[in-house]
Amino acid sequence: MLVVLAAALAATTLLAQEPAPNASPKPRPAPEKGEARADKEPPRQPGQLANIRVDVKITDERSGQAPVSKTVSLTVADRRDGFVRASAQDFGPVPLNIDASPVIEGARIRLDLGLQYTWIDDAATGEARQRSRRDFQQRLGLVLEDGKTMRVAQSADPLSDRRVSLEVTATILR
Repeated sequence: MLVVLAAALAATTLLAQEPAPNASPKPRPAPEKGEARADKEPPRQPGQLANIRVDVKITDERSGQAPVSKTVSLTVADRRDGFVRASAQDFGPVPLNIDASPVIEGARIRLDLGLQYTWIDDAATGEARQRSRRDFQQRLGLVLEDGKTMRVAQSADPLSDRRVSLEVTATILR
């Protein structure tokens, strides 16, 4: 009898500890001042008080023509976002867009870089001009050494021998 009573008491204790099936969970206590909640992302760390100059050089090479180079530069604070938008209208928008988000880590720079570049052959006319439109898009996560240029991409046109390469230099400005 004592064993049955102890088993019944143990079962009652276990049931009392489990929440009822339809019961709402207990609310978490509010965090103390200055304390982060575990279920939220930690606050974004402030960047260093330094800017980074990002130079992006696009080199477009086509058979029988001199290479065409375009350089876009922008200066962005550490751990911030920057972008450059340039566009023309020629059978639709012809963009040259750069997005950059640098993070200084010692003497290196972590850089998230996005590029959208469109080229239309100036020598083509009429319908051929519209068909000559080529788009080049890149989204890259890079680690660069301060002030050193790195070739980060090179692509081949799927319809011709055209090649587009991308070189990036990130320089910490203190």
